[in-house]
Amino acid sequence: MDWFWALRVRLGLDPAVNKGIEGEDAVAGKLAEKGWFRVKGLCLRNLYLPAGQEGTAEIDLVYLTRRGIYVIESKNYSGWIFGREEEAEWVLSVYAGRDWLGRIKTEKHPFYNPLWQNRGHIRALEALTGPDVPLWSVVVFPGRCHLADVEWDSEDTQVCLLEQLPRALRRMGRRTLSRGQVRRLYEQLQPYTRASWGEKKAHIRQVRRLEKARTRDGGPGRCPWCGGALVLRTARRGSQAGRQFYGCIHYPDCTYTQEL
Repeated sequence: MDWFWALRVRLGLDPAVNKGIEGEDAVAGKLAEKGWFRVKGLCLRNLYLPAGQEGTAEIDLVYLTRRGIYVIESKNYSGWIFGREEEAEWVLSVYAGRDWLGRIKTEKHPFYNPLWQNRGHIRALEALTGPDVPLWSVVVFPGRCHLADVEWDSEDTQVCLLEQLPRALRRMGRRTLSRGQVRRLYEQLQPYTRASWGEKKAHIRQVRRLEKARTRDGGPGRCPWCGGALVLRTARRGSQAGRQFYGCIHYPDCTYTQEL
């Protein structure tokens, strides 16, 4: 039924996709505000960047400023958000009515750590822009939600609600790029917003494969260091020769490993 799902997406009939687009529209609208915002820049949406063996990385929004590039992941959820930077899964808790005693019921829905997800986006972007361009990771929740218990330690990262976005951007970085550099980066990245329908379908299939690998038999998911996929490897040398383990797909640049 992949063809039916693809047709619904193309015609704008998929509620989840529509909700995601609405969230991105809200974030883009907030970025477009002038005056008090004070962090002015250029916005690009839905970039499909090459990501080596993983195919492509889809970035919701990038905001190019003289402070660097803000890589923005939008999560248009409604409910209470729980999660920590080192955890592979975060939890969305939503209101589910009341039981026969009048007590509030909730449903819990796990979702992949958006900070880890954005690390993969930043890695793909850095491969194009080079290491000298500051890249900042921002996860925004534009929906009707509450960050009930969310913690992170990385200084180059922010997690916020939509109304907190201006303050979050002002907390990161200082002016290091010229206006000319910002314009050249914009022109360099703009072609990646013009992905064909075939390229988008290939990316969707890739995401589904990773999700199946992550959930099947407690699969390894993604690397907590860089956001790359974890793949099964076999040690070939040393005292551990023959031992199987999960290693980051970006090895040797990333040397994270996880026991089988």
